[in-house]
Amino acid sequence: MSNHAYRWVGWLLLLICWGSVMTAARANVVTPTIYYQSTAAEQTLAELIASPAERWQEIPAGEAVQFGYTQNTYWFHVQAPAANHDRILYLGYPLLDSIDVYFVQKGELLNYSHLGDQQPFYARPIHNKNFIVAVPTHAEHDIYLRVRTESSLRFPIELWEPVAFMQAYQNQVVATGLYFGLLACMAMYNLFYFLVTREVNFLNYSIYTVLIGLLIAGLDGLGYQYVWPNSVWLQDRIVTMIGAAMMLFATLVSTGILQTKTQSPRIHTWLRLFMWIYAITFVLSIFVPYGTLIPFVLFVAVIGSLYMLACGIVLWHKGLIYARIYTLALSALLATICINALGYLGLFESVFVQRYAIMAASAFEVLLLSWVLAIRFNDSRKQQLKLQETLNYQLEDMVAQRTEELERVMVRLQRANQELEQRSNEDGLTGLYNRRYLNQEFKREFRRCVRNGSVLTVMMLDIDHFKALNDRYGHLLGDQVLIELAHILKRNLRRASDTLYRYGGEEFTILLPDTDKVGARELAYQIATAVREHEFDTDHGPLKITVSIGVAVAAAGDYDQPTQLLAVADEALYRAKAAGRDQIRIIAEPEPPATSPSE
Repeated sequence: MSNHAYRWVGWLLLLICWGSVMTAARANVVTPTIYYQSTAAEQTLAELIASPAERWQEIPAGEAVQFGYTQNTYWFHVQAPAANHDRILYLGYPLLDSIDVYFVQKGELLNYSHLGDQQPFYARPIHNKNFIVAVPTHAEHDIYLRVRTESSLRFPIELWEPVAFMQAYQNQVVATGLYFGLLACMAMYNLFYFLVTREVNFLNYSIYTVLIGLLIAGLDGLGYQYVWPNSVWLQDRIVTMIGAAMMLFATLVSTGILQTKTQSPRIHTWLRLFMWIYAITFVLSIFVPYGTLIPFVLFVAVIGSLYMLACGIVLWHKGLIYARIYTLALSALLATICINALGYLGLFESVFVQRYAIMAASAFEVLLLSWVLAIRFNDSRKQQLKLQETLNYQLEDMVAQRTEELERVMVRLQRANQELEQRSNEDGLTGLYNRRYLNQEFKREFRRCVRNGSVLTVMMLDIDHFKALNDRYGHLLGDQVLIELAHILKRNLRRASDTLYRYGGEEFTILLPDTDKVGARELAYQIATAVREHEFDTDHGPLKITVSIGVAVAAAGDYDQPTQLLAVADEALYRAKAAGRDQIRIIAEPEPPATSPSE
């Protein structure tokens, strides 16, 4: 059997069960004639008993108390006939704030009970979602009730034989249990669907279903009995709080089912406005008393439901198939919301129909909306699959274009790699070529020198006492000196083939192709003089430095490996520093010459 069939079977069982409740035998129930009067001031029981008959107004037998929202306190008088069995007094409405029950026989008080949902639930003499008091005598007597509530003043007053009441009540328990079981199944079903699909509409709908259950539990008294029995504060505000939250999530579910964001942005904007109203109402319900806020909650609930119904009708006419089922489901719920609102306002008399109609309609709506939500998700998946097929067909046509774009990207990538390579060859501080690039170019230049039989000169220079300079003034000043020295060295190189490198730390290397010993000596003196005479501009003021220079000159065939020539230049630099610094040493032969005076 399909899921849809299971849902309809559940709905049928719900109808049968409710039918059994409505047709339950009520032979042993007495619905007496009720007399009432309103009082604004405190009144004693003795004064009430002695009050003249014309002060009492009659509610005919078989009708329930129905005054709607009122700030007045009412006294009720019921004449209990004699009976040969035990009886209970039953007030069938769970949202009465304060009830004082007086059993009087021939002017004498037999018993007194104080009830109401302004007390913890377990303070009631008989634990029932509504209010029950045991009748203390079989004889004829009078019952006086003083009732005050911020909710709607509406309830049946009935005298029951306990066994008959339990039989009828069991039928109600079965119907109510089936209803809440259905809601729990729908909530879990949609929650699991959300966990599998990650479709947020299923999560919203699951929360919406739970909120419906909490609202009905609050209205029916089951919430106070089983969920929050010790929280008088929550019981006083549960209807307004959960009612506002339920309408908020009902609107969220509507936007998901009707796809208002794409189908009609204007409708979507108005629905979001209603969501803000419901959210603000929820916050207000925490602070504003129930009696003050409930008319507003009922008003915005009816207006919001009417608007959502109108949205469904509009989108139905636009051809949205889901809107048809949505409109049917919402129509049933809206009708019962209106019935409930009329009942709370005292304009509708059947408490029983009012209470269970909203349960039936909400169950019907939950089933239909769950169905349409599943259908919409399934259709959405089909559309996605169809779109995927279309995209697959288009993919082949896009391959050539993407390949061409890829080639262009590769060209740009090659250029970027070249630029990256360029940057990897540069020293980050001075902007000169670094040692890595020197190693590459030196090998190439050395091979060219050997191949062409030309001269290759390597010049290495080192800043004198640079470590002491760093230790005294800090590395920031040392960096400033290195940067400015790099500029001086570049200015003193005249040929395009002469290349300057930062070898490391305070050492610099100059590669001089086709430069003999004379030319190397002249350039070395020029550089040493320029550095010696230059005032370096630093954060600590003008500063002067000197450099030591080592030069190695190689003709074709003098060395087998470029590293040998570099080692000779390093040796020449070492000799210049050993000679007292600010010196120049040149080695122009493979074999080191005898020690000679400073040049």
